[in-house]
Amino acid sequence: MENQLIKEKVFLDHALAPESTQILLEGDIIVPDIKPDMTLMLQTDAKVSIERTEVSNDRVNFIGKLELDVLYIAKGADKPICSMGVSAPIDDFINLEGVTKDMWVDTKAELANIDYKMLNDRKINYRAIVNVSVSAEYPDVSEVVADIHDIPANQLLKSTLNLNKTVENKLDRFTVKDQIAIPASKPNIREILQCSSQISNKDIRVANGRVNIAGELLVSTLFKGDDEESFVEFIENEVPFNGSVDVAGVRDDMFADVALAVLDQYVQVRPDADGEDRVIDLEASIGVTLKVYSSEAVEILSDAYSTDQELLISKSEISYPRLVCRNRNQTTVKDVIQVDNGCPDILQIFRVKGAALLDEVKVIEDKIATEGIINADILYVAESDETPLYNFQTVIPFKQVIETKGSQPDMHINLDVSIDHVAFNMLSKRETEVRYLLTFNTQVIEEKSVDVITDIEFKDIDPTYLDNMASLTVYIVQAGDSLWKIAKKYSTGIDELLAVNDIENPAKIYPGQKLLILKKVV
Repeated sequence: MENQLIKEKVFLDHALAPESTQILLEGDIIVPDIKPDMTLMLQTDAKVSIERTEVSNDRVNFIGKLELDVLYIAKGADKPICSMGVSAPIDDFINLEGVTKDMWVDTKAELANIDYKMLNDRKINYRAIVNVSVSAEYPDVSEVVADIHDIPANQLLKSTLNLNKTVENKLDRFTVKDQIAIPASKPNIREILQCSSQISNKDIRVANGRVNIAGELLVSTLFKGDDEESFVEFIENEVPFNGSVDVAGVRDDMFADVALAVLDQYVQVRPDADGEDRVIDLEASIGVTLKVYSSEAVEILSDAYSTDQELLISKSEISYPRLVCRNRNQTTVKDVIQVDNGCPDILQIFRVKGAALLDEVKVIEDKIATEGIINADILYVAESDETPLYNFQTVIPFKQVIETKGSQPDMHINLDVSIDHVAFNMLSKRETEVRYLLTFNTQVIEEKSVDVITDIEFKDIDPTYLDNMASLTVYIVQAGDSLWKIAKKYSTGIDELLAVNDIENPAKIYPGQKLLILKKVV
């Protein structure tokens, strides 16, 4: 009898152990010649981004920038508010053992700490610590035996591999454009001091052939008005956006992990229909880091036997990641912030913002316990002639337990936390209640190993072996036995065992049960 193996290609994702490092960025911010001298720094803003990576063997070079913005009070009788900024390049590397050019590499940067020191009325020194982490993954293909022709199905033992298969890793970007009109209660724009955007309410939908991305840009704008009574004006706007990324082969039953970041932003003041400077043209470039994957069940052969031939089975071990849990969780962190004794009283709050950082992620059974901080930042109009605008910063700790069914301490966790909404309520001249809506996107991944059949050699059964077999064997069922295992051991058919022993349900055998096994007649 000619036997034929049916083999399947199994696509597996493999990841290298991630590496991380800290880099120190230090430099000076010089007041431009067209700007007046500084009296006092009011508010600082910093953003770090990685724009591209260059991969060589065991090494990843990353290129990006640190963008810094400063608001300050200038010298002069009217103490005007001014702004300036600088972009510092990042060009560094990290060693990642095993990485090669053909792998997908993901590099993340996070601003851990930054300090400023005003050296004189024209120069500020900064020192920033940036955390950089690098991970890499690559696909692998294994050919495994899934079935055998010409052998009865009840002599084949099959199992199922539940695999996560990466369909596409991709970097892309799209542009958001909008025109922001100044409310009638505000004066015309003389100068934009600061304009920052934050992504919120992200919504990802996978469709056939593309991944659709929707959300909002929360745009905060600080500007000088053109009338004499205007000190500094502030407006906030929500700009909805929709974008899409074409991904060949993607289906609506697949999953997508998407990270968004505002890479670049351009604003320009232009006149409205009446010729007054009351419109802001906004153009923001949104960077997309995209991973699309499918969850597939692959049936493979885990064991087999034949009553007519001897099967010499070759096995090898494969490792693969299995998605245990994937969820999105939100919580509100609320606190009452009291400004320090050395700070002026609050007259009006312009803006409250923050950045969420995770300090500890602990996996317990079916749960993840997290601890972190929110670097809170409040910009307000102060009851002070010396510092009419003031920026107060503090730290708010948070804890969150996330339900992750099936998680165990030895599993790998991908956890991202972001701030999707900020609200505040001024309670007094010294106190403000703040509310941060945190969003946790969580993945729990188990690294599994399994022996798979890669080949089978078919040989004729040795006649001596058959001659030496007893005509009748009485077998006592042991703990852990199955009828299939017993039938394989004695090279007999399951149907014969059922008939001889008058068994109706092959799953119901018990330890101590006696089974009669007849010798196969050739």
